[in-house]
Amino acid sequence: MRRSIVLALSERENMSYVDLMNLVEATNTGKFNYHLKILGDLIAKNQDGRYVLTEKGRLTAQFLQKFPEKESQQTPLGMADAVLIGFAGCVLTVCNPGFWSVFLLAAFEVKVAVPFFVAFGLLIFVFALIVPGSAMWLLTVRRAHSHDLYDLFKPPFVAFILLLIFLLVLFFTGAGLIVTLTSPVTPGPYGGSTYSAMQISLATIFLFGLVLSFPGVLVAETGSKIRKRILP
Repeated sequence: MRRSIVLALSERENMSYVDLMNLVEATNTGKFNYHLKILGDLIAKNQDGRYVLTEKGRLTAQFLQKFPEKESQQTPLGMADAVLIGFAGCVLTVCNPGFWSVFLLAAFEVKVAVPFFVAFGLLIFVFALIVPGSAMWLLTVRRAHSHDLYDLFKPPFVAFILLLIFLLVLFFTGAGLIVTLTSPVTPGPYGGSTYSAMQISLATIFLFGLVLSFPGVLVAETGSKIRKRILP
């Protein structure tokens, strides 16, 4: 926007506020005023209240004309890139800190209060929803310069296939990492004692990755669009 303002004033020499705003196709007066303020001493107003370039602004315009902005071209995400990004999503899914925190506590036979069960469960869910999907979204956008859903969903689909294969291997081999976290034993209200337990398996984390990687990408894309609307 600021580049467009400087180049427009370079071509027209002086312009009114409304004409300048229309020429650079600004639709939000708040954002437009923000960009005018950031330009600072590159622009000024003449005696008629019309915007003009200062000497520093004219030098800037010459520089912009000599070195035009290179626009990033949108390219389809290649399958090789999709596999690498999908694999990164798989690694992040497996590295869920909620699961491995429970694993370490269970390995050292640490007993925790019941509210921590809820906290660990929430951490596992939030991480599975946000982190793998956001990472795959960011890598896809930077690689392909594309916000097309077809490109954005390629890496999660690859991650889905890789995790599904691993789940099938665990199922047919009967293998699987299962941990159980228990709470301290407390006296029961009618005698005896009670305790609570939470059991989590690595396969469950994979299932979270299978289900939540796609909405995770949508959450990241939606957040990006909201940020662009709010910020100048």
